[in-house]
Amino acid sequence: MLLRYFVLVHILLVVSCSKKVGTNPELAYSDSALFDSTQNSNYQYYKNNPGLLLSGVHGPHGTFKLRFNSIAYKALTDSAKLPLNTKFPNGSFLVKDVYKNGAIDIYAYMYKRNGNWLWGEVQSNGKFLFKAVDGAKACVGCHSQTGHRDNTLVFKFY
Repeated sequence: MLLRYFVLVHILLVVSCSKKVGTNPELAYSDSALFDSTQNSNYQYYKNNPGLLLSGVHGPHGTFKLRFNSIAYKALTDSAKLPLNTKFPNGSFLVKDVYKNGAIDIYAYMYKRNGNWLWGEVQSNGKFLFKAVDGAKACVGCHSQTGHRDNTLVFKFY
């Protein structure tokens, strides 16, 4: 009886552990995965200042704080700027925490993948305003204006 139990447990472990996980690599770039990435508290703030609240008067987002993942942050100079005529490396993730009434209302994000940006905007409650597929259509017009650095404008205005 004990041997049958052992064999059954062993079979269950082998079957459950051999399940193919992550067979669709595109899931890592889904809107929900990108929204989850906005919740990362290990990102570096612009100018390494978590209290720096930028006015947002130069764009549609409103007052915001800007955060960078470690890949994007390493591309910045000591003065917290992306050098002229350079680009963020693949894997860079930038998040604007847009504030309303003293609290984060919207996350506007850019994620660099295969040399291109995925863009999106999502409310803090998880409701998408622009999904990654549609974000470029809504965002690239402003973000490609004169003075941009790899489609980012923060370095032009702040």
